[in-house]
Amino acid sequence: MIKPDVLKKYRQSAVELNQQFKAGKFKTLIPERAFIEWYAEARFGNFCKPRMLDGKKDGGIDAVIDIGEITYVLQSKYEVTPRVSLVSRNDIGEFQNLARKFKDPNCEDEYSDWISTVRVEIRNLYNKIHQKAVKNPKQVRFIFITTKRSEFVDDELFETEDIQKISALWYLYSEGFTPPTEHIDLLLDSAWYTSSEKGRYITYVGLAEVKDFLRLMREDENERLFAQNVRTNLHSKVNEYIRKTYEDEPDVFWLCNNGVYIVCKKVQASGNQYKLTYPSVINGSQTLHAIAESSQKHPCKILVRILEMDILGDPKLLSAVVRRTNTQNAMKLVNLFAHDSAQLSIATYLDRYHIFYERREKEWQNERKTLLSGYVPVDTKNVAQWLSTADSSIGLGIARSQVASLFDDANYQRIFGSFSSDFQSPVYGKLIELVWAGLFVDNLSRHLSERTKVFTKISRLLLVKAVYESIQHSKRLKNIVPDMLTEHRYGRKYITTPILKVLKDIIASTVAEQKEEQSKDPNIDYSNFFKRNDLIDQAYVTACFPDVISSLANALEKGAVKIQ
Repeated sequence: MIKPDVLKKYRQSAVELNQQFKAGKFKTLIPERAFIEWYAEARFGNFCKPRMLDGKKDGGIDAVIDIGEITYVLQSKYEVTPRVSLVSRNDIGEFQNLARKFKDPNCEDEYSDWISTVRVEIRNLYNKIHQKAVKNPKQVRFIFITTKRSEFVDDELFETEDIQKISALWYLYSEGFTPPTEHIDLLLDSAWYTSSEKGRYITYVGLAEVKDFLRLMREDENERLFAQNVRTNLHSKVNEYIRKTYEDEPDVFWLCNNGVYIVCKKVQASGNQYKLTYPSVINGSQTLHAIAESSQKHPCKILVRILEMDILGDPKLLSAVVRRTNTQNAMKLVNLFAHDSAQLSIATYLDRYHIFYERREKEWQNERKTLLSGYVPVDTKNVAQWLSTADSSIGLGIARSQVASLFDDANYQRIFGSFSSDFQSPVYGKLIELVWAGLFVDNLSRHLSERTKVFTKISRLLLVKAVYESIQHSKRLKNIVPDMLTEHRYGRKYITTPILKVLKDIIASTVAEQKEEQSKDPNIDYSNFFKRNDLIDQAYVTACFPDVISSLANALEKGAVKIQ
């Protein structure tokens, strides 16, 4: 019998999922279709597009997804009104029989009779899947996905992903994590476990073989095993020391290393065999990457800690664990906010413009660059700086020279506090305008002389503020900037001469201001000038008075269509 508190959590996630389908990109789809498309994205990533087959004479198959060598055949049962009722024996029985027709070589006659009932245009697809399923049964997976509860046990023919797994997947998706690893199998020696008093979590501790993790990493091309880690491979000096210890003293490596910390949704233990559902390494990424890069492969034990959370997780506890265990490599304050709800919301919102928001250090370089060929990266530090230019209480000098302070509690709330997950706040419009302005200014140097480039780099936040205020000055610019960002037109190749002239005049004016200040204090060179809020504020008033902002707005309006 299912516990009332667990059933309540199932229903909570089912309701939240139902609400998700009434807004955003899923709202134009019927709920049953939205459920399948959401599942495909949450489970495999937003690069995955399921082939939808539901309709008349579909043979009981709703969608087909090809991921690498594996073909996933899906049937869904979605409750439009979330009740989390039980899956019927008939539903499961019919799907099991369907899988048997495809996979069992002794069911050719049954398959032939069945395929004749399917509409003609999809028979060829089904025949290809059938041939593959008979030849390589493990490469064709029949999955029954549902927001109901299932009490039926999977077998070699089919799998069921009921509300328990859907709830876990929804939690990971709603928090913005990349699709998780489905499961991993580990052998743990000398293992023990303990649970919390209120059942919030169970912890397991033991020793595993390094080779098992190296195998998992080889199979994990998209680094999903590290989905909830705040950093990817840093290639740091500490990593070199880790690798040297592994190579020189593998027999005592586990004594000299903090090991691997894994969070997962479920642990199934049988003897010393452990199956982890939706696992993610939250600490130990540097250790594993350092060993993986070694040319030597030694028998070696590594300490493993496993944290099994409940179906909807405990974000506060998980956040505390992540923050307090990441200490081997120096942790920058910005990294600790990688999975903050505001950062996840920004990443989701910018994705619609094919902008990759790099929340985790070196994530673009290590994982995403080859996967997102049509995307442009921006990192958390730059976005924080760009957003801060619209808040006079922070100051451009602080934003330029004390970036870490932007992630102190007070400043962080000023900059990121309004980014809610429903995307309704006006701050998202500001985000798009400032990201465009930031990218535009960062590309400005391509079109300037070498001498002016130096000044542009130092004064970049002042220029971002000027471009942003010019956008506020023009209703037309506010309308076209989102399209320009979508098309990635922000000055990489071409900016019109009138726009360049206004911006160069602004730079020249700031240089004049700096020279005047330096005549009073020889230490105030151009770089030091732009570390002081008071001096930059005065320079902005002088260089970007209303007529200048108006001129820049006019130049951007007229030259917008030519900006490339």
